Amino acid sequence: MIAKDKISSLREELNNLSETNLSIAEQGILQFIKEQIDKEEELVSNFDKSTSENNYDKAVSDFFQLIQRTNLMYAYIMQPSVLSMLSNEKFSKIVQDLLDCISQIISDVVLTFKHNMKQFGLESVNVNITSNPPSISISLAIKNA
Repeated sequence: MIAKDKISSLREELNNLSETNLSIAEQGILQFIKEQIDKEEELVSNFDKSTSENNYDKAVSDFFQLIQRTNLMYAYIMQPSVLSMLSNEKFSKIVQDLLDCISQIISDVVLTFKHNMKQFGLESVNVNITSNPPSISISLAIKNA
């Protein structure tokens, strides 16, 4: 998955950012982002593993958790207090890279579903992206449900 490379790159970028140059609020946001990236990485790995082991029920469960966490991060980043901190160039780049990363995660998972619809027992996959408030909603039509 391409997303794994993006997660690694983002984690490296987060670890290289000196927290001493950040305000207390920015440090809190940075800590939140680090925690969420760790959880996203774990869920992506679990999804990948479940799919490769043909444990499609577990993979769908991991997917639902990924979507929830992604929407949580979108909602958090779009708070006015967080948006106001994007004037810091380094911090702004991290937020942009985070958005790219979580978009790639969702893209990789949806493509996995698309290429394995029969194995997952799916009839269709529909993706809806909303900009205000930012969120991703994905509908899975399950056969014989």
